[in-house]
Amino acid sequence: MFRHSWLAANAALALTLTLGCARPIDLVNSDSPDSELAALVDSDMARRLLADILARRSADARFPAAAGSARLTDLASSEPQLGGAGVDVRLPDQAFLKKLAKRTSMDFSALVFARALAAEPRSRSVQAAFDRFLREGPDRSADALRRPRAFPYTLLFAPSWLYKSHPENGSDFANQRRILRTLGVRNLLVESGESDSVEDNAAVIVRAIRDAGCEGGSIVLVSASKSGAEAAMALSSLTAEEAACVTAWINIAGALRGTPLADSALRLPVRWLARGIFFLSGWSWDALESLETERSRRRFETLRLPETVTVLNVVAVPVSGSVGYQVYPGYQVLSSHGANDGVVLLADTVWPGGVNVVALGADHLFARWREDTYILAMLRALDIAIRQGSKPEPTITAETTPPHPR
Repeated sequence: MFRHSWLAANAALALTLTLGCARPIDLVNSDSPDSELAALVDSDMARRLLADILARRSADARFPAAAGSARLTDLASSEPQLGGAGVDVRLPDQAFLKKLAKRTSMDFSALVFARALAAEPRSRSVQAAFDRFLREGPDRSADALRRPRAFPYTLLFAPSWLYKSHPENGSDFANQRRILRTLGVRNLLVESGESDSVEDNAAVIVRAIRDAGCEGGSIVLVSASKSGAEAAMALSSLTAEEAACVTAWINIAGALRGTPLADSALRLPVRWLARGIFFLSGWSWDALESLETERSRRRFETLRLPETVTVLNVVAVPVSGSVGYQVYPGYQVLSSHGANDGVVLLADTVWPGGVNVVALGADHLFARWREDTYILAMLRALDIAIRQGSKPEPTITAETTPPHPR
């Protein structure tokens, strides 16, 4: 049974990155009792930690002035099972998450990472704003974004793998771009190769940034999954003049250091089966090879982003009961490496030093996060993150949000 899942996970990797999630679970606004939370996680330790995270996020969303206080500076000191490891606010690496999963449970490890992502004051502040905007609903967010000078950015979307073959599944950001058009916000789609290598598509993104220029407002580059690695490489390749036009990068579940699923698909005998699927589908083999972990990690180590670019990491942190069936085989395969979102290892999706927003309960496919309510809330939270990073004049998008501690 395990070998069958292993073969299926790797042969279907390309489809996994584009299909929708079958059972999306929203833990952002969850007031679920402990009995329901227990059904989602794999241990009582994980249940208690999940309940604590939800309670803290709910409190922060209701009382935003508390966001950024010193109350969350301890990563795991309240968890005696950690034995004192990770008691500061540094983000755990994948090796730590793997060891922790073996010592405790997979869900507990993932939730420790989720809490660490929000421990830094800017991240906690932006997370609280996002949760609050989500609670307020789409109408209020749309009204705020439509006001004059409320959202003075151009959004440049770098689409996901196979976005032309599967546009119906959100890989081309169609719903996001539709909403932006209704708001009158300038947005553009990068015409990258749907199965080209990370390196080739990074060059396409650089050209798209040059073509967009600064005339329509500062650029916010948006990427997801494989295009996260492409966006990071592109931003690192910009000249100082070109970088001055880019104010932020939204990195959604970026495969910044590749994925072990690609490694498995490139090994025999799975390689033969995967080759056949790619050939029959008309997809290039280059994309898969460029996601191999050794190659991806060497590439990642060479990257340096312009200091003026604010990075907003949107990180899917599922628990075992919230993983959709399309990515569940991959989730099982990757479990030997520690906490993951079904396609990418959690620590490999985060650009260091960025502002973090946690999609608690979401897997790599972000099904609910493609809905209008989430998109509009994220646009407003993005504005908060940019203002914190660059100190521009406040915009109307978040005029009800109190000043954030620095």
